[in-house]
Amino acid sequence: MALNSLDYGVYYAVSDYIGVGRRFVIDLVDVVVAGVVSVALTAVLLLLLSNDGQLAFGLLVVWLSVWFGYFVLLKRSRFRTVGYVLARARIVNLQGDTPSVASLFIRMLFAVFGPLNLLFDLFWIPSDPCRQALRDKFAHTYVVRQGASPAGTGRIAYGQYTVLGASYLFQEVRPSPSVTAP
Repeated sequence: MALNSLDYGVYYAVSDYIGVGRRFVIDLVDVVVAGVVSVALTAVLLLLLSNDGQLAFGLLVVWLSVWFGYFVLLKRSRFRTVGYVLARARIVNLQGDTPSVASLFIRMLFAVFGPLNLLFDLFWIPSDPCRQALRDKFAHTYVVRQGASPAGTGRIAYGQYTVLGASYLFQEVRPSPSVTAP
């Protein structure tokens, strides 16, 4: 559902947003799948390359390519990742469309925090009205049920949040039944 203005976005029924339990399943499945593919390709490189410099560079390229391809390119495709397919979920931007590569790349960068993401998610997602994780706030994304349709539109506004002593402004859709998108 494309809106004519980036000043407006969509919101979903609360039951359409994916909660922390299903998100944990998605993350677990996707990390295992990406890890298995990366390890398999690592084994192939170990057999093919004997030079330590080539091997190190090859491993870096393989792991970065697999993780970028899986968590950015595949996630935004119509096929989705294995975790999203099993959880019957999809990821959308604030307008209800497929997120950009840049948004999903920002979201993927949170993998650097590893298991800390789970701890943040356990406390953050249940308290957020749209069940957005902190990485979703930064990337302007929602994780919703596969067949979810927007419940309405609203203006995009900025909400101020304090996280670990730092203040952030995040874009949010503010539902307003009296406002319609242009």
